[in-house]
Amino acid sequence: MNVKSKALLIVPEFYDYHKEIIRSVESKGLEVDFYPEDITTITFRVLRHFSTLYVDYVRKKYLQKILDSIEFDTYKIVLIIRGGILTVGSLETLRAKLPTAKFIMYQWDSNRQSQYKDKIKYFDIIKTFDLSDSEEYGIEYQSLFYSQHYKNIASLKKDIKHDIIFYGAFHSDRLEVIIKVDNFCTENDLAFKHHLYITKLSLMKNLLTRFIKFSDLKFLKTYKSNNTEILSSYSKARCVLDIELNIQTGITMRTFEALGSGVKVVTTNPYIAKDPIYSIENICIIDRNNPRVDLDFIKSDFKERPLYERSYIDNWLDNILDIHGH
Repeated sequence: MNVKSKALLIVPEFYDYHKEIIRSVESKGLEVDFYPEDITTITFRVLRHFSTLYVDYVRKKYLQKILDSIEFDTYKIVLIIRGGILTVGSLETLRAKLPTAKFIMYQWDSNRQSQYKDKIKYFDIIKTFDLSDSEEYGIEYQSLFYSQHYKNIASLKKDIKHDIIFYGAFHSDRLEVIIKVDNFCTENDLAFKHHLYITKLSLMKNLLTRFIKFSDLKFLKTYKSNNTEILSSYSKARCVLDIELNIQTGITMRTFEALGSGVKVVTTNPYIAKDPIYSIENICIIDRNNPRVDLDFIKSDFKERPLYERSYIDNWLDNILDIHGH
């Protein structure tokens, strides 16, 4: 195998995003060796709540397994997304083993979550989805992507059933925002479909601490929605509600999936106004404390913009890998 046609990917196993990234890298003519960016076994996920020693031991062992499997000078590209499992020492080892490889890091978390600042110097290219990190650390800003599944929806004739839809996991103030949006939709006779996922364990804990009230239960689901259901809902929706994690300035994947599907976005993230993707026809910024949506915006048609093509995964990856050398 020619070294010039191999890529090493250390990427989170998150929904099917890793599969989309692998497919896209392979479409560029590269053979991929993939390692999940963290351990995803059920045993590990359960035991990590009880022992940091266990977590450190298992992660160290897994990282060593990755390093041991890599032969000298075998890759053209090393693509790391997030890279939380990688230590500074392991990056030094990787660079020594792969002296001619182009090292690329993409961050879809902020430094406040991933603490990657001390790893920046080990990469030839580093890009981030977080506007604050971009400004603070002098890293190139590049927003997220949408996949072929969502691109396919854009070409369908929509049979509208929902004015606003929301899919996401329970965290921060999402429950409060959804309750307020639901009240607004009820007042204005709008159809709001929402799926706020919470684990059974987290639900019990939050009920006991009274962070969640019994009257809130109708807004929560203890099962994950599958991709088919989400795609089906996007094909029947006018708008997608986006409630970003309030410690991030980055624009969520959900935003790009919506726009790639030909669906408008209602978002609590004011930073979206700084991104070239922003337009008042397709994106409405709301106050998370008092979410009111312009009714004309909801009922108006989606306006197609050629700029959205840049966020399609294959084009997004060209930019990440710097394939055209710009």
